[in-house]
Amino acid sequence: LVAAGIIIGAGTAGATVYAYCATIDGLQETPPVATPASGSGTFTIDTDANTVSYNITYGGLIGTETAAHIHGYCGPGVPCGVVHPLPPGSPKIGVWDYAEADEASILAGLTYVNIHTDFRPGGEIRGQIIECPVTPTDEASWGRVKTLFR
Repeated sequence: LVAAGIIIGAGTAGATVYAYCATIDGLQETPPVATPASGSGTFTIDTDANTVSYNITYGGLIGTETAAHIHGYCGPGVPCGVVHPLPPGSPKIGVWDYAEADEASILAGLTYVNIHTDFRPGGEIRGQIIECPVTPTDEASWGRVKTLFR
């Protein structure tokens, strides 16, 4: 994965902002959960403001949501503590103000979304928050690369 850091000029001069994503499903739970539920999340990390803005959606839960959190700081397949509560329902939209000391762990992908239900109180679906994959644009397409060598 390639870092997706960008510089934003409007609003906060010189702010460094990173785009992170999460694919959320039962297979990432510890232990894995057989569920048709799935979801996704987009996260904008502003390292100057020490904030994570999030938009998380999901559907298909077997159980009724009882709680949802961002957990940290650990890698995939490892359970760890709650670092930020999430609002109920889908979508979950908000901002997390994090401590400067936690920034390196957040940027290292050591946080995850966990949706808890009465079907699986420990979590029905989970998704690690990682750098978004970068997809080629017209400027980086193979056709453009070939024209450089003509």
